[in-house]
Amino acid sequence: MAPKVISVAWDHFTDKGQQMAECNICKIQLSFKSSVSNLTKHLKRKHPLVSLVRRNDVPAPVIAAQTNQQSSTSNQPAGIVQQPEGEQRPSTNLVRLVQPGSRTIASYIYKKNADKCKSDIDKLLMDLFIMDFQPFRIVEDRGFRQLIQSAFPFYVIPNRKYFANNLLPSRYESLRTSKMTEVANDVESISITADIWTSSTNDSYMGITGHYINKNDCTLKSILLDCVLLEGSHTSANLAMELSRITEEWKVSGKILLAVSDNGANIKKAIIDLGWKHFGCYAHTLNLAVQEALCATQELVDLINKVKTTVAYFKRSAEAWEKLKKYQEQAGKSPKRPLQCVSTRWNSTFYMLQRFVELKEEVNSALSNLNAISMSLTAVEWKLCEHICNILKPCEEVTKEVSAQKYVTGSLVIPITTGLIKSLENINSNTYLDTAQKLQQDLLAAIKNRFIHLDKSGTFTTCMFLDPRFKLYFEDQYVADTTKQRIIEIITTIINKEDRNNPQIQHEEQQLSDQAENPPPQLQINLVWQHYAEKMKNIQPKGTATCRAILEGQRYLDDKVVLPCDNISSLEWWKKRKDVYPHLYALALKKLNAMATSVPCERLFSSCGLLLNDRRTRLGTRKVQQLMFLNQNS
Repeated sequence: MAPKVISVAWDHFTDKGQQMAECNICKIQLSFKSSVSNLTKHLKRKHPLVSLVRRNDVPAPVIAAQTNQQSSTSNQPAGIVQQPEGEQRPSTNLVRLVQPGSRTIASYIYKKNADKCKSDIDKLLMDLFIMDFQPFRIVEDRGFRQLIQSAFPFYVIPNRKYFANNLLPSRYESLRTSKMTEVANDVESISITADIWTSSTNDSYMGITGHYINKNDCTLKSILLDCVLLEGSHTSANLAMELSRITEEWKVSGKILLAVSDNGANIKKAIIDLGWKHFGCYAHTLNLAVQEALCATQELVDLINKVKTTVAYFKRSAEAWEKLKKYQEQAGKSPKRPLQCVSTRWNSTFYMLQRFVELKEEVNSALSNLNAISMSLTAVEWKLCEHICNILKPCEEVTKEVSAQKYVTGSLVIPITTGLIKSLENINSNTYLDTAQKLQQDLLAAIKNRFIHLDKSGTFTTCMFLDPRFKLYFEDQYVADTTKQRIIEIITTIINKEDRNNPQIQHEEQQLSDQAENPPPQLQINLVWQHYAEKMKNIQPKGTATCRAILEGQRYLDDKVVLPCDNISSLEWWKKRKDVYPHLYALALKKLNAMATSVPCERLFSSCGLLLNDRRTRLGTRKVQQLMFLNQNS
């Protein structure tokens, strides 16, 4: 048999004894006898992405030492040299290590742990590439190699191709297999978010994330299903084909509760053509409403452009920034740079104006000192900036709230929209300038227009009902009653299905059926009870499942309302009461995973931008896909 340390196949297999090896990727067990050819064939056939790349060549002193060893030492790891005969051993379980590139004794380690130690260091180095997006060529940098050789003298650093073409695909396939098994076992309902991004190298990627509630511990789980290269034009047909392929691979195409994306016509049509329920990203839609309101008045447009010009001046001029910094320090403030708004970033106009208002005195002093009076804002313009910030503040709060990924957001959609509209209506605009008052009215009109049909969504009304914080927060009583009736009908169906699958109930029904076919002999009934027996013999209670559903639903509504100050999430609440409302709990597991935004995909591509930087311009698209999957799902 080929020595384990020589054959690269053993990087992907575990020796189980009795000439059996287990694949670390798919966990299948294979036999091996005189060679590992059976194992390598399995890798080529079942895991074609994995390339069997050898580690770096072992240093010359080690090779020379290994050549003189007897055949009994052939299974020792690279870099380990057996103690020569006649020389006293420090311990029977210890072997001596030769430091790479040196003939001196470096340290002693246990022989049985040598392979494990090597694989552990390999894994930690892989984490550098996966978690921190370090380039693979870091293992060839001189300073890095000196650090590793100093810390682990016995360790032979592999070349970058060993990590990129051998360990990376192996780890990717192993994690992907385990995640697919987890999703297949745990997922009854899943929401997906999708987005498209173009890298600095002009490659287009589509990311798809899945969100579901784990039925074992009632927690929200998020997983990156795939980050794939998009070839060809981004037509709805091509996007639909990719979406269908990925969801079919993960076996969730029939379990999709909601698909969330931006408001692009192509991705929206692709989702609808697949028969999935589509929802335009809430944060993206709200941002469009804000931009629409800001652009409705020319005075606002001129003011924002003037602020942008002033901010750009402080950013490009070192002298201007030094003046602004000096005046902030004199005022006892920590120096802050002005923020520039970016059209593709939500709330960036608000953040620019907010920071600009904070630095009002310092900006005026710096511009005056620099003789840039033309860039200074008038007192009315400064006041208008303050009013704009006050009006946009609720929108910024809502965007942050619905952009979360660690807790359910679908149940927030209707309540938070109601709260946003009420907060904008309650702003006292009497003290505002006419332009600010118009902004307030335009913003309210844009929000109401874009979110007008939310209470007609069965998905979001159901999520709202199942969230103990918002179950009684319906503005329209008709919507509340309709939602309650729909929930009761669903629970009735669940109860009926449960009863049909209950062996005890089936046994009782069989006994009743047998009694009907073979009635027992008539018992003697007193004369006064004969009328009762005749009247009641054909009367049986009806709608038992419906009654149980109504009772459970009403008990839930009568239970204490959870307030935001209680700091209890809806899933934590349901986990504690799953035995009290068992059928509503089962429904909550299927419905509360609805997402409000496509922010998970936005965050994915923010990470992707860190991956594809100037040091990694030659990174292949396949490796981008594997690194992103491992980074998001590890």
